[in-house]
Amino acid sequence: MTAPAGDKRARVSTALAALLVFGACAALAGEKQPREYLDEDTAATVTVVGEPLVFAYAIPALAANQRDYVTLAAAAVNRNGKVSYVLIAYFWSTIDPRLRQDPLPSPAQLVIQADDRRIELHLQGHSPHEAGIGQPVHAPPGVDATPNVYGTDLGTVRFIGEARELTIVVDSDPAPITYELWEDRRVALRNFVHHMSGGR
Repeated sequence: MTAPAGDKRARVSTALAALLVFGACAALAGEKQPREYLDEDTAATVTVVGEPLVFAYAIPALAANQRDYVTLAAAAVNRNGKVSYVLIAYFWSTIDPRLRQDPLPSPAQLVIQADDRRIELHLQGHSPHEAGIGQPVHAPPGVDATPNVYGTDLGTVRFIGEARELTIVVDSDPAPITYELWEDRRVALRNFVHHMSGGR
C-alpha cells in the first residue's frame, strides 16, 4: 500500500530539517575547535584554543552600559616534543579612558576562582613570543591591549573548562575586583583539552 504523497513530503521535510540542524551543530562545533600550526617565527608547534573566554566588570559610576573586560585564551607550545601551556590574558575596556583615574590592571598574579578552587597564575611576561608563540592569540579586536602571559598546565586548563562557576579576581585598592564570565566559551576550552589529551 502506497503512503499518501503528503506523508512522504512530511517525512522528507523532517529529514531535511534534521540534516540542517545536524549541519549547523557541526559547523558551530567546528568553529570551537583548536587551531594548530607550525610557528614560522619560533619553529614551535602551537595549538590555540578555538575561542577565548571573556570576563567583564561593570563600573556604572563611570559609564552606563560600558565595562572593563578580560579576554583569556589558552595555548600550548610544543618544542621538540616538550609541551608547555600558557593562559594569555588581555585587560581592556570600552570605558572612555578620560573618565578613569586608575589604569587598567596588569597583575603579576592572576586569580581564577573556579567553583571552590582558587587558581593562582603567575606572570611570565608580556610577550607570547618568549613562550614560543609568534602570532597574536585572540587579541580583542579594535583595542590596543597588552598580552599578559601566565604559565599553567593541562590539568588546570581542564579544571577551568569543566568548572560550573568562573570568575577572575584581581587585587586592587581598596578592594579586589571581580570579573564575571561574560562570554561563555568553555566548550572551546574543553575541545582544546580533548585535543591536547590525544582525544581522551
